[in-house]
Amino acid sequence: MDKTPTQTKSFRLDADILEALDTESARRGTSVNNLTNQILRKWVNFDRYLQDFGYIMFSVHDFIRGLSHLNEDSVRALALETGKRFPKDLILFTGQKNDLKGCIRFVENIFCDYMKWATYHNSSTDSEYVVTLRHNYGSKWSVALQSVLEAMFVANVGITPRFTVTESTVLMTIEKTSESNTEELPEQRNDSSRRDW
Repeated sequence: MDKTPTQTKSFRLDADILEALDTESARRGTSVNNLTNQILRKWVNFDRYLQDFGYIMFSVHDFIRGLSHLNEDSVRALALETGKRFPKDLILFTGQKNDLKGCIRFVENIFCDYMKWATYHNSSTDSEYVVTLRHNYGSKWSVALQSVLEAMFVANVGITPRFTVTESTVLMTIEKTSESNTEELPEQRNDSSRRDW
């Protein structure tokens, strides 16, 4: 895989910021350069658009507590609306390709890496895209994830995935023959090689 082109540029950082980057990079077992690239890539590809989409952050505890007060039909209805609207809006707004490969990358990068909705695992085969999302937010969140993904893929590429859902896992399968112009799903990449999102 070709590497993303790099350029050298000097920045002056406040001492407390550099100290935090040193500490965090050591904790993660990566370099300060890689960590800084990850942070800046998230801002370039996602954070800077949040204000245009009206999103806010709140704690996992409050999120789960709020979710517990909704019945499954309400969770499903809200998630379907989000899946129809948000991914397509962000894909178009950021100039990404709105195809099957782009949608799967959106799940990995936006939903999992940036929004922390779940952890992502790709176990695709020659004939199927197989994506597993794992989380610790309970069965209603599994319902929400399935609904968001279903609506997203139908709205963007006209494909209805197959799902296997448990309290903490959503497994999504899409036949590679379901889209005539399907490209290979990239292998799991380390953060330093990501460039599409």
